[in-house]
Amino acid sequence: MAAVEDETTPAADPPDTPRRRRKRRAAGWLAVLLIGVLAALWLVRVPIATGVVDRTFRAKSVPARYRIADLGLGRQRLTGVVIGDPAHPDLVADWIETQTDIGLTGATVTGVRLGHVRARARLVNGRLSLGAIDRLLPAPSGGPFALPAIAVDAQDVRLRVETPGGVVGVKIAGKGRLDDGFRGSAALTALDYRVAGCEATRPDAVLALRIVNRAPQVTGPVRVAALRCAGGQAQSLRADVDARLSPALDRWRGGAKLAVTSVAAAGASVRRVGGTIGFDGTAKGTIGTVDLASGDASALGGRAASLRAVGRYAVKDGAPSFVGRIGGDGVRVPDGWRARVRGMAASADATPAGPLVRRLAGAIDAAVARGLTVDSQLAASPAGVMISQAALRGVTGARMAFDGGGGIAFTRAGVRIDGTLDTGGGGLPDARISVAQTAPGAPMTGTAEIAPYAAGGARLALSRVSFAATPGGRTAIRTVIRLDGPVGDGRVEGLTLPIDARWDGRGTLVVDRGCVPVAWSSLRISSLSLAPARLPLCATEGALLRLSNGAVSGGAGVDSLQLAGTLGGSPLTLGARTARLSLAGGLFDLTGVEARLGAADRQTRLDIASLDGRLADGGVAGRFGDAGGQIGKVPLILSNVGGDWRFAKGTLALSGALKVADAADQPRFEQLDGRAVTLTLKNGRIAAAGTLFEPTQGRKVADVTLAHDLSSGNGSADLAVPGITFDKDFQPPLLTRLTFGVIADVRGEVHGAGRIDWTPGGVTSSGDFATDGTDLAAAFGPVTGIAGKIHFTDLLALESAPGQVATVKTINPGIAVEDGRIVYQTYAGARVLVNGGKWPFAGGTLSLDPTLLDFSSPTTRRMTFQVAGMDAGQFLQQFDFKNINATGTFDGTLPMLFDASGGRIEGGHLIVRPGGGTLAYVGDLTEKDLGTWGNLAFQALRSLRYRSLDIVMNGPLAGEMVTEVRFAGISQGEGAKSNFLIRRLQKLPFVFNIRIAAPFRGLIDTAQSFYDPKRLIERNLKPLIEEQEKRAAPPATPANPSIQPPASENLP
Repeated sequence: MAAVEDETTPAADPPDTPRRRRKRRAAGWLAVLLIGVLAALWLVRVPIATGVVDRTFRAKSVPARYRIADLGLGRQRLTGVVIGDPAHPDLVADWIETQTDIGLTGATVTGVRLGHVRARARLVNGRLSLGAIDRLLPAPSGGPFALPAIAVDAQDVRLRVETPGGVVGVKIAGKGRLDDGFRGSAALTALDYRVAGCEATRPDAVLALRIVNRAPQVTGPVRVAALRCAGGQAQSLRADVDARLSPALDRWRGGAKLAVTSVAAAGASVRRVGGTIGFDGTAKGTIGTVDLASGDASALGGRAASLRAVGRYAVKDGAPSFVGRIGGDGVRVPDGWRARVRGMAASADATPAGPLVRRLAGAIDAAVARGLTVDSQLAASPAGVMISQAALRGVTGARMAFDGGGGIAFTRAGVRIDGTLDTGGGGLPDARISVAQTAPGAPMTGTAEIAPYAAGGARLALSRVSFAATPGGRTAIRTVIRLDGPVGDGRVEGLTLPIDARWDGRGTLVVDRGCVPVAWSSLRISSLSLAPARLPLCATEGALLRLSNGAVSGGAGVDSLQLAGTLGGSPLTLGARTARLSLAGGLFDLTGVEARLGAADRQTRLDIASLDGRLADGGVAGRFGDAGGQIGKVPLILSNVGGDWRFAKGTLALSGALKVADAADQPRFEQLDGRAVTLTLKNGRIAAAGTLFEPTQGRKVADVTLAHDLSSGNGSADLAVPGITFDKDFQPPLLTRLTFGVIADVRGEVHGAGRIDWTPGGVTSSGDFATDGTDLAAAFGPVTGIAGKIHFTDLLALESAPGQVATVKTINPGIAVEDGRIVYQTYAGARVLVNGGKWPFAGGTLSLDPTLLDFSSPTTRRMTFQVAGMDAGQFLQQFDFKNINATGTFDGTLPMLFDASGGRIEGGHLIVRPGGGTLAYVGDLTEKDLGTWGNLAFQALRSLRYRSLDIVMNGPLAGEMVTEVRFAGISQGEGAKSNFLIRRLQKLPFVFNIRIAAPFRGLIDTAQSFYDPKRLIERNLKPLIEEQEKRAAPPATPANPSIQPPASENLP
């Protein structure tokens, strides 16, 4: 142990010389100085760094405010950082910390840590600008983009990005090296965002960010509540994105899973769109795959249970293209289209092809009713669309398929069709149509092989239809149609029509150089029978039609066209005196056109005296005059028809003026002028419109539209009456004589609409008219405030549906009643069935019993009114009985008769309800007015109570009314004075029978006098007392004595 200590014990120090002591002191002072310098530098490191940073900000002209909280060799921490305009800073951070590594080349930033950061940015011309921060960023190096090798730890970084489309909020958080290993998230949101003409509502995205080997990866959902573009919109969009970017961000690859609740654009809509889209592209272009499917869809009225699109797409230099298959299941055509198909069958019922069309329409309708499966192979690009295959299949077995050849091409140059169309199955005709066309606009050649088609006793056979062009361009089209089939309950046999046309390929088309026979061997339609006929339409000037180098020539003529036969045993003739056409001059004329059907008294006729025209401007136009006629049973006569006409693009149009009159022997309406009348004939249907005016006053009556189907004989006319105002200068008799003597002095407006329909079987009509308030004078008195609507089931006969309702403000046949409601029905022949009417009346109701009023001739019209619950007091108030109060509730019947002499009551009867009522005089009366006896009697009888009261009325409303009044059970009422005499009188059972003959209004005055106690006492009490005094010792009275007029009998 000691040895060890000896070995480790140091040698003795050399002697401490003065020189050595001076060196030690110098070294000590040098160390102290160095430490002091280092300490001073360390103490001023922050101001020095602050100065360096400030000079940097000033050099870049960047306003900034910050505080260096910590400054070390490897870590720098700034707090309270504000960069940019202090009022609107571009960046605000609570703290920013950088990590650096000092090497031989200087300091290098190896990491950045961020606290809560708020920044502003703007997207300008595709470049993101951070405001003042842009001046602190290094200039572009010109090399490929590469993420820096910096470790980032961002806790909460939020950006407000202003873009041309709107403001976008961005929140970023993450941690890791930007060149490899970064993991984080980014959330983007906006209220509304506009881009490329579209507006997105509440778009947002929550994306996971990952960087592996300098290549960013983005995954997550992108959502948009609604997207609206010009003409379209989508609701609730979501795309789950999974994208990989190259390290230089110049290539992208990945896919997206789409889900869209609905898409609608240009009348089309699709729901529940979903699927995937793959993409792989660079700045030069993108390619990818599409696999999308949808739920139900609709467009132009059609619907589909589902749609699908599978294929590949490409976008190169901004131009998109697609190659793949597009189809759908449960595809249904618009209901209107199906209706037209069914309507086609219905309209063809009266033709020989009716059963054929019904079978064809039924096959088509059955195929589309349960939905079709559609499939197509196509290629689309900016140059056009090429459909190489297309097929439709129905569950009924119906099929249509196009295939072969060059397909169907839609290009800017036009459409080219080259291929074969096959149809059949499910009731469709078996046909094979081959078409060849070398280029858009070039001649097509081909053939159509159509098997004979038969149904319901009808048969259609076509010879082979051929259309062919020779190498020189000559084309011939030729076929012959032969049709057998029923027509109504008749039949046509051997209806033939040949077609022969030639095109020379050098600008000349010739159609039929001779006469074209239209013939039938047998024709019977219901009760119409025509003898076999062959009508020659003969060419003039070498051909029926010749087109040569733009010049039109040729012509045709028919002289004395006549068809004869019978219809239901009645004669039928059709004819025209002459018909000539010159295509070269474009002129033609027809004269003496006549059509007659049936006997003279029920004949349908149409006459046109003259008609001329000219072929010009792609159509035919001219004038016609002195035309007129009547359509079957339609009770309208047209005359003085004349104007202009034009035929172009398959449509005949006429315009002019005419007169319309009622065909009835007793016209229901006066003749009207038709102005601005137009008529069109297209596809066998007539449509006409015009405005009718009353000729003497020139007032507008109605706008009229008319439609007529020539094939079926069905038609209709709609009348719109915007408002006919009746005033002192314009009264209903100017329009119809049916109102003459029925109503007068009409004030108000009537508006509505009507419709007339006709078929070969007859005519029907209907209409709805209304008034909001009309006053008039009627036979039973003035009427005000008539309002209501009426629905006519036969407008021409003015016959309405049951249960029509009209409200009436007042009716005053002598006693005014207000706020009534009348239920009625009009019948043909100017008759009105009143189902009932009801008015509030003196606290009760006044109702009208059902009655039929006939206005067709001067006759007596009966109306019976029922009174229920009439309050005597309210009744008297209507006639201003100021000094009388009354009680009592009355029921009864008021039969009224109206004829040419006016109105009258026959057998009117009112009776008080059980319990009776009271009569009381409430006015002032003194002894001076009546004397002592009169005043005594008045005070005793100023208030009376009665038990029963009957009133019977007979007589004219405007003349002397006879009223019989009987009331009994009289006793004193409340407020009357009593004495010995009055109490004795009350024991007598009074029965009053009173007969009054006076004008109706005078009757009311008489009633006032009767109910006024003063007048009653003055007239009756004194004689009664005198009679009582004469009977000082009256004989014994019976058990139930009565006082009544001697002339009357005992009443029960």
